[in-house]
Amino acid sequence: MTQQFDVTSVGVNPADDRAHRMRMYFLAMSLRVVCIVSLIWARGYWLILVGIGAVVLPYLAVLIANQVSHVGGRAPSAPTPLQLTSTSHTAAPESSVPRPTVIVVDEPAERRSQTTEQQ
Repeated sequence: MTQQFDVTSVGVNPADDRAHRMRMYFLAMSLRVVCIVSLIWARGYWLILVGIGAVVLPYLAVLIANQVSHVGGRAPSAPTPLQLTSTSHTAAPESSVPRPTVIVVDEPAERRSQTTEQQ
C-alpha cells in the first residue's frame, strides 16, 4: 500500500525559505561592506582580519543563499510496479501444480505519452 501525504507533511514553505535565505545573504554582504569600509581605519592584525572577511564573506554568502531547507518534510517513496496475475494457468512441464503467470506493468514514460496522444 502506498503512503499518503497531506499538505502538512510538505515541510518548509518555499517562499518563507527563499525570504530567509535572502535575509541571510543580505546580512553577510552587509558585513562584507563593513569589512571593506573598515579597511580604511584598521591597523595591525585587524587589517588582516577584515581583509580576509572582505574576501571570504561573498563565498560564504552564496553558499548560504543556495542552501535550500529540507527540514520537516517527508518525501514520498517511489511506487513499486503494479503486478497483475493472469487467470489462465499453463501446465508446468515438471510439476503437477500449476504456477500463475505474473505480468509486471512498468511501461517507459515515452511510450506512455505516445499512446495517450494517439487516442
